[in-house]
Amino acid sequence: MSLFFITCARGLTPYVIRELAELGIEGKQEGSGVVFEGTTQDAYKACLWVRCGSRVLLQLKTGTMRDLDDLYAQLSTFPWSSHMSDNNTFATKVTTQKAPKIHTHFAALRVKDAIVDYFNTLLDSRPNVDTEYPDLRFYVHIHDKNYTLYLDLSGEPLHKRGFRTEQGVAPIKENLAAALLYRSNWPEKAAKHEDFIDPLCGAGTILIEAALMARDIAPGLYRNDFAFMNWRKFREEEWDVCLADARERAEKGEARYNGRLYGVERSARMIGITKANADRARVLKNMTFHHKNFQDFEMPEGLTPGLIVTNPPYGERLGDKVELVETYQDLGDWMRQFAGFDAGVITSDTELGRVMGLRARKLNKFFNGALETTYLQFTIAPDYFVDREKADANEVRHNLEQILSGGGEDFRNRLLKNKKHLERWANRQSIECYRLYDADLPEFNVAIDRYGDRLVIYEYAAPKTINLKVAEERFNRVLAIVPMVFDEVREEHIYVKHRRRQKGQDQYEKYDESREFFEVNEGSARVLVNLVDYLDTGLFLDHRSVRQYLFENARNKRFLNLFCYTGVGTVHAANGGARTTTSVDMSRTYLKWAERNMRLNGHQGPKHIFDQSDVFEWLRKHIEKMRRKPLMEQRTDKFDLIFMDPPTFSNSKRMEGVLDIQRDHEHLISEAMRLVDRGGELIFSTNLRQFKMDESLSERFEIIDISKATLPEDFARTPRIRQCFKISHRLQ
Repeated sequence: MSLFFITCARGLTPYVIRELAELGIEGKQEGSGVVFEGTTQDAYKACLWVRCGSRVLLQLKTGTMRDLDDLYAQLSTFPWSSHMSDNNTFATKVTTQKAPKIHTHFAALRVKDAIVDYFNTLLDSRPNVDTEYPDLRFYVHIHDKNYTLYLDLSGEPLHKRGFRTEQGVAPIKENLAAALLYRSNWPEKAAKHEDFIDPLCGAGTILIEAALMARDIAPGLYRNDFAFMNWRKFREEEWDVCLADARERAEKGEARYNGRLYGVERSARMIGITKANADRARVLKNMTFHHKNFQDFEMPEGLTPGLIVTNPPYGERLGDKVELVETYQDLGDWMRQFAGFDAGVITSDTELGRVMGLRARKLNKFFNGALETTYLQFTIAPDYFVDREKADANEVRHNLEQILSGGGEDFRNRLLKNKKHLERWANRQSIECYRLYDADLPEFNVAIDRYGDRLVIYEYAAPKTINLKVAEERFNRVLAIVPMVFDEVREEHIYVKHRRRQKGQDQYEKYDESREFFEVNEGSARVLVNLVDYLDTGLFLDHRSVRQYLFENARNKRFLNLFCYTGVGTVHAANGGARTTTSVDMSRTYLKWAERNMRLNGHQGPKHIFDQSDVFEWLRKHIEKMRRKPLMEQRTDKFDLIFMDPPTFSNSKRMEGVLDIQRDHEHLISEAMRLVDRGGELIFSTNLRQFKMDESLSERFEIIDISKATLPEDFARTPRIRQCFKISHRLQ
């Protein structure tokens, strides 16, 4: 018997425990996941049948450690060849708890070194690292001085069912969709052949999950890429037994469920995607699709009262918000015809749920990625109908007395004052993109940026001390007042975004696939920005003066941009006459964006290099390559001007650890300075407000704080928004 750990998204552990129980496995919550004791065949079953989990990990070893060298020493003697061969690719990841001094990136590298050195000693050969799609992935969790080594048996996360090729707008992961269906008792309803409707089905995530449950089809049945298949202890005969059982249950399930599943969607493209996904999942038999607006879908004859579940989109433009009020009102009105049904609606905005005209009997919190959502559950019956006149979506905006109460008038006056001052300043400086407001009044906790003829409103997460309803009311006042003050801006050109701490891939998360890029000017640079598809727009406004410094100081210099983002700093350096440029970023999305920005400004060819890499790993490899050369030739690998603006925190799939800039800046700066040539300089910037420069750096390098000198006028109200330093070698 072995110990296994199933990782889960926040709030989904009860559903995973339920699923394990149905497999005859006793699971217990431990931290944010579920632990169980069982055989490898039990683990295969979990990979095959668990709908709400993320990964299934096998515990390989536990121990205590003094430091990372001790961890390396212990793991370098672990029998890795029992689990993998030197022909396998692998990756390592380290997480920590109550171990603040341990850098997870370096810890992951030490684990990697232990594996490589073990095979070099044993076979004089080594397996290769693949951080994106390895054959096997090993996790080490460090808690204080204790560690646990795991093998990931899943490979790709369990929510990747193996039949989906495309997502739609307002995507929802399959494990969350399954949890919503469990919450609404869909398996019990399906057992009674009740019907199912998703009136805004998009690419069919909820619809297909409902079909898989109704037909008793294992969610992992169509996957052939589980990591345990690359594991040396994989027992194919045990897996074949699991597969045979799942296939038999699927065949019986096809005959067992006689209900209907209806998908309603106005987009022909989305209907096509849903049909293709459902076909690959082999659940088309019970489905009916309607290419129309849900408002035009009427209850079919002979419908068996069952369940309606849907994930309506949420808007990024203010105009979208207005339309969504009408959408939710229509959704509530439309549902009234389905008396006897239960319904569930997941939304990130509870205010939208309140306009439906239905009283929710239950509200549950879930997280769709990093986004907090509410799952509203309804019983569709007259007792739950709320009598109301249909609200005018613009009513709040036009009710001036209501809008300007509760501090609204103070907010409007501050906006008018800022607008008058900053528009004059921006016109004098020929600046198109700038910050108009940044939580100047604490109770209106938003930022407002102008990008040419467009505005972006960022809602900051409310402090825990503020009642959520109060925060929502204040934000609604913001949405009403901004169009009044900026009446020259078209409503559809006002965008709304929600600022929360981003993790891993969420940092690059798409809201939609609109691809709405448009061009703005910043000094000599032409820049592509996008106010819809990503949380960030592609242009960090607080670095405008820093980029101007790069432009003015790059002539005939070799320029390196680390954590280059969309490469706007590189554009300014190239426009300023840089001899060569090198731009490094881990995100393929942003690096492609950087290349587009450079081409837009006429810069392409071998003098301009773009490297998709983890900056830690890029620095290590570049320094190693440089050191292999004779001392006199090493200068060819150095740079005259380096710009480094790392994120405050990053936990990306492509990294072998977690970046914490307060903890890691000393190493990053030290390594980058190895590449600064005589007379060169490093410009280091960070948005960590509590940042403190490591004192040992000041002993080794000349460091000048240029934060105040490079702070633009539009950020003068928030001087601590970032810190910036010019770092050079001390004169010998």
